[in-house]
Amino acid sequence: MASPHLPPLAALAPAHVRDLDAYQPGKPIEELERELGITGALKVASNENPLGPSPKALAAVAAALGTIHLYPDAAGHALRQALAAHLDVGPDYLALGAGSNDLLYQLVLALVGPDEEMLTPALGFLSYRLAAAVAGRRFVSTAATPLGADVDALIAGITPRTKLCVIGTPNNPTGAVWTMAEVARVLAALPPTALLVIDEAYYDYAAAWPEVEHVDGLVALRRDPRVVVLRTFSKIYGLAALRVGYAVADPTVIDILGRVVRTFHVGTLAQVAAKAALDDREHVQRSAALGRRGIERLRAEVRGPGVVVYPSLANFALIETGRPAGPLYDALLRRGVIVRPMAAWGLPTCLRVSIAADDQMDRVVGALCDVLA
Repeated sequence: MASPHLPPLAALAPAHVRDLDAYQPGKPIEELERELGITGALKVASNENPLGPSPKALAAVAAALGTIHLYPDAAGHALRQALAAHLDVGPDYLALGAGSNDLLYQLVLALVGPDEEMLTPALGFLSYRLAAAVAGRRFVSTAATPLGADVDALIAGITPRTKLCVIGTPNNPTGAVWTMAEVARVLAALPPTALLVIDEAYYDYAAAWPEVEHVDGLVALRRDPRVVVLRTFSKIYGLAALRVGYAVADPTVIDILGRVVRTFHVGTLAQVAAKAALDDREHVQRSAALGRRGIERLRAEVRGPGVVVYPSLANFALIETGRPAGPLYDALLRRGVIVRPMAAWGLPTCLRVSIAADDQMDRVVGALCDVLA
């Protein structure tokens, strides 16, 4: 209920804030089970790692618990040094964030002026649009399909006002990827002061598909300093609850980000867990292999009239159902399988399904085939 002691919303907030839709989080599994009268619900809606976090990360968190009365290292020195060695870049090429999503907001805040704009293909991560909207900056999207962005349309959308061009590869929610040749075309068309942000939240999953050509953002950065690469520990490293990601960019860009970042924004437990997880290559390889097996199984086994399971190099697949997806989502809920409907992306007949552990994929595939038949 609005307070009688405050003026109306229109007088309190600027128009670009009033026009925002507040984020609506999904219900906890326990609440859904209570409402539906079911038990043992399986969530395959948020692209989380079903293998969980690295055991090395868990051990590092346990060892650091006694220090949580102290503020974290604001510079993230140890984690940045570890990342620098892992990626073969200088520490001055790295910035940390509370997830890669946080760094996207920092980029808009630091770089996009009132008369400038962000450009991205349609069917991308919703936070691209939200980051621009929160800052009151113009957001432009160009044509795309579930199979990928229309590169010609994106290039045609570039103007002298373009400051950030953001692409996801593998893209959420479609799983599609960009090639180095496509990235080079976009860079050639960008104004000299514009940056290309390559969101690689699912980069390590794509590495499990060596036969499929896809860009490596770090290679692109070494060729052109206007590239900014975003990666995260939330996906393949299984640290989603700790919120830690990083940007790799020319030191000039990193310096600019450092001027707008909130102090102590990445906590100690997040930093020590990420550093330990970075060393657990076996966990990463197991997770990537699981992702590939799950995608291959969804594409081979999920069938139904009008159904298409799109190719994906991530740990999720976009499924065209051939009919309104809302009733299918509800039917899957009643079978205890929680997926993500895609109406918010302008895909009202699609569902996004994350990969489950091997022993749970029977249930996911069976439920999908059941409701899609």
